[in-house]
Amino acid sequence: MVNNTIKASVTASSGTEYSFPEKTPEFLASTSNCGICFSGGGTRSLAACMGQMRALNELGVLQNARYISCVSGGSWASAAYTYYRAGPADDTELLGKDPGAPEMREWGAEDWSNSLKTTHLGYPATADFAQTLKKNLEHKSHNEAWIDAVGEIYFRPYGLDSRHYFSYSSEVVNAIIRENTDLQPGLSADQFILPRENRPFLIINATLLWPVEALHKVSRVLQQFTPLYVGNPFLLQLEEKYIFEKPTTMQTGGGFLDTFAFQSGGPNAAAGEWLEMPAPEEPFSIWHASGISSSAYGYDAARVDFKSVVPQVNYWPVSESDASQSIVAEQYISDGGNLENLGIMALLQRQVETIVVFENSNVPISKDEKGNVVIDSVVTSLFGVQNEAYPNNQVFEKDELLPLLDALWQAKTSGDLCVAQTVHNTVENSWYGIKHYRVKILWVYNAPVDNWIAELSTEVQSDVHQGIKGEGPLTDFPNYKTLDEDGFLSIRLSAYQVSTISNMFSWSMQKNAAAFRDFLPPAE
Repeated sequence: MVNNTIKASVTASSGTEYSFPEKTPEFLASTSNCGICFSGGGTRSLAACMGQMRALNELGVLQNARYISCVSGGSWASAAYTYYRAGPADDTELLGKDPGAPEMREWGAEDWSNSLKTTHLGYPATADFAQTLKKNLEHKSHNEAWIDAVGEIYFRPYGLDSRHYFSYSSEVVNAIIRENTDLQPGLSADQFILPRENRPFLIINATLLWPVEALHKVSRVLQQFTPLYVGNPFLLQLEEKYIFEKPTTMQTGGGFLDTFAFQSGGPNAAAGEWLEMPAPEEPFSIWHASGISSSAYGYDAARVDFKSVVPQVNYWPVSESDASQSIVAEQYISDGGNLENLGIMALLQRQVETIVVFENSNVPISKDEKGNVVIDSVVTSLFGVQNEAYPNNQVFEKDELLPLLDALWQAKTSGDLCVAQTVHNTVENSWYGIKHYRVKILWVYNAPVDNWIAELSTEVQSDVHQGIKGEGPLTDFPNYKTLDEDGFLSIRLSAYQVSTISNMFSWSMQKNAAAFRDFLPPAE
């Protein structure tokens, strides 16, 4: 920005009485209270999301969701779907088409590979991300290297760059320009990108890390990036105790700052509308939001003093807006999956009543030697089970986990999509500020679908079965691994891998159309 001052709004919460700026009467009337979570998982999740979105689009229910809440690789898919400006001409070109039954029975590996087009949402999963990141680490600021690599690979093909703010509507952008006419006369609508028509409200989740100096214990706190605002509605005070020293505390959250003003030093005034504050040095773009959400090494890198590559942001809590300029400091921020890899907490904060959760995990569903069903601890930790990595994430009663596991296992072993419906009364959670309420959830877990496999050619069936065993061209299908030996995302998939996992989800979800139509109904 030319001048160094802007006007922006700061929205404060009162305890767990949250004020979400998107919840206007028009927004609530035009949507039903349902949402979708697209989990993290790098290119595995990106490829799966393409098929999941394709099915929801074909069923006519994707546009019914009030929210899409996403993490990491799920955010690459969700943000591109929400904002794409170039490449595909429409959603069909973006999400692709499924082959018919005759093609499925005839296609070999080459046919599946050739079916992935450059306009498709999953195509960037085949790019050499590692090489782009390596180049950036050699020539750019280290804590921007990952963000720029994500942008170059996953967003530039869709006409999205790092120079544009992302916003919600032309009305919102016009208000920003109007309020900043005197301070920022050069600010114009073409500096903002807007969602495409009929898109759910986008929430990209990240993790604030503090204090990274205490390598034995780094607190992880939810941070949300949306087209309207950035922040966490819940005020959470962190404390770090040191031997022979006074404990150090830090407040986090307590409300939101307008997205276009993120990384400003704040207004040095109580929360309110159109407050003057220092302008950020550069636009906070979709590259930044999704790049931060997918910086999967962030938590571990902070713990092993590899902090130079972890993104940093100017941070101050809304609860201390009146002193923001004296307390603003660079804080480390990383992958949303370092805290919660589903994106479900943001929807529970908003008391969304029906939620479809896509857990695009690398952990196969299985049974242990005692006959217990085993799935990713990202899910079980929500019930207070296997929660060592996610100690603050319990939001459901522990005894409600077993019925979910049994239902998922039954669906999987019947040859169907690994899907289960549950109803919960949430457990109040003091780390996220989640209150008690009733929620219905449709869980979709990443697992082989035998009924789909039976529709494939003999050649591809063989490759899929080999892949499930960890061998062949579809190694680890569909739970593709995305981490290399150093803990960085080694995330290049083949076109064959992308096309098969996306079709598996699209085909099998459409066979379960009634469930998805029930959970994602149109507004009344």
